[in-house]
Amino acid sequence: MELSSKAKFAIAILVTAIVVGGVVGGITYAVLVTPEEKLDALEIYHWWTSGGEKAAVDALVDVFIAEYPDVAVIQSPVSGGAGFTMLGVIKSLVLAGEAPDAFQMHAGYEGYPYYDANLLEKIDHLWTDELKAVIPDVVESMNMFGGHYYSMPVNIHRNNIVWYSTKLLDDNNIKVDDLTTWTKFFDACDTLKTAGVKYPISMGTTWTAAHAFEQIAASMGIDFYEDWINGKITSATDEDLLDALGIFETYLGYVNPDHADLTWDAATSMIINNESAFNIMGDWANGEFGPAVANYTFGVEYDTFAVPGTADMYSLTIDCFQHPKNVAHPKNSDRWLEVVASKAGQDAFNPIKGSISARTDADLTKYGAYQKSAVDDFKKVTYMYPSIVHGSGAPEAFKVKLSDIISAFVEDKDAEEAAKDITDYTKEIIDEYTVIWDLA
Repeated sequence: MELSSKAKFAIAILVTAIVVGGVVGGITYAVLVTPEEKLDALEIYHWWTSGGEKAAVDALVDVFIAEYPDVAVIQSPVSGGAGFTMLGVIKSLVLAGEAPDAFQMHAGYEGYPYYDANLLEKIDHLWTDELKAVIPDVVESMNMFGGHYYSMPVNIHRNNIVWYSTKLLDDNNIKVDDLTTWTKFFDACDTLKTAGVKYPISMGTTWTAAHAFEQIAASMGIDFYEDWINGKITSATDEDLLDALGIFETYLGYVNPDHADLTWDAATSMIINNESAFNIMGDWANGEFGPAVANYTFGVEYDTFAVPGTADMYSLTIDCFQHPKNVAHPKNSDRWLEVVASKAGQDAFNPIKGSISARTDADLTKYGAYQKSAVDDFKKVTYMYPSIVHGSGAPEAFKVKLSDIISAFVEDKDAEEAAKDITDYTKEIIDEYTVIWDLA
């Protein structure tokens, strides 16, 4: 079959991403063989490998097994937070015609290369009227390409959260309600340092730095962030972009120096162990504090507040699964997506994961105090914005490049160079900005 030029271009992007990912990350990719077709099985790939994450996906798999006890479920977890490692592995499998029956992905731009290369099956038949009625419009739209459904959301994560040690703040008489601006936040960091807390802010590996910078960028205001993800910030002298980089430089002055060697959950553990007071991370971190790992109580040993300047905003990371073409077990692929979308599946998975359900009819009696507060925030915030770092808000090429640029900035603190690199690359790939976001 002759591929269209658009499909060839999308495949080229996938191949390039594999090569770049392998060189930058030092990763060796192997094409794995899926189970034989005669085996009644379901093979799924995901990157949920931390304690809280593993417990959550196991609970979701248990719901599937209870409904389909004769199906052998093969989980293939690939470590590496935010999917930066796993997605490279998946691309090689998909291109080799060895795609698993379903794999984790982020809703939004992350799926476009697969869609453009005609590597995904439509799942319109799974998006019933009953399901559409309980999925928020913003979530539904992020699972569509070209007017059709290609993925199924399992949750909604919030990214613009500061997790904090209540002990360290209480011991130093720091009031959370005061931490609404970056100036007051850094004043609190100075207070902690004076009290002997060497590193008031914990941070992990490269993508967690990019995650923190993204939330600082959002604190410049929804208009700036909307322009940024629409490819409109193309001047290296843009004041908001330079201000965001300046705030991030100050932020880095309070961070643990071994951050490059820490996974995201190891950085979260610094809050659990009262080694640091603050950590900007998505609310998947809640699972590390909860019964599956630390067994802490929200509002007692730990708590949260919105990243300064973003109290009326909700940064979205939406995990989803899809049905690749030519999988070994198509019926079980659809069955998995139905369980992922179900109330039972989401109410088993999300209370452990730390996220809220992608469904509005969730049984909140099964959710913890943090998630109940997140549901309230989701209902009342003024703005919602998709994450670049987590694959939704901007073309994948920009996501990868931004991580590299921020990694360099963490080392050299050169705001003018970082601003130039960000805006130059935006102009270089401007044709890839195919989604027009209207956030305000």
